[in-house]
Amino acid sequence: MVFADTSFLISLYGQDVNTSAANQHASTHSGPVLVSDVNEFEFANALRLLVFRGKITPASLQAQMRAYEADSTAGKILFRATKSSDVFIKAETLSAAHTVTAGHRAYDILQVAAAVLVGATEFWSFDGKQRALAQAEGLKVGP
Repeated sequence: MVFADTSFLISLYGQDVNTSAANQHASTHSGPVLVSDVNEFEFANALRLLVFRGKITPASLQAQMRAYEADSTAGKILFRATKSSDVFIKAETLSAAHTVTAGHRAYDILQVAAAVLVGATEFWSFDGKQRALAQAEGLKVGP
């Protein structure tokens, strides 16, 4: 199962330098894309932050959220809830194993921890360090 991190979702539902790659990569996948409560929160917050920074309009935020919700309703996005204490325990294990040598940020670790906990086998992200962490945890990475 594929898990998409926030960087991938922002590119897939918005317009940025990775949108073309996100659309192309997503078009090659026939099954649903897993998301967790961790990246659903980060996705919505990232869109709000883009409005604050003047990168997108409030109308664009709403359009992107509607498109995401439509894909959720259609089964293209598959939400998997995680138990926050389990995510933090797994994230602490990942941090202890990898952050000193590779410099991972907390939210990137939480995303990978959530992906592992929901049973993902593949992790889609445009963040190089996050991809390296996912790969270190045995996940295939893309795009």
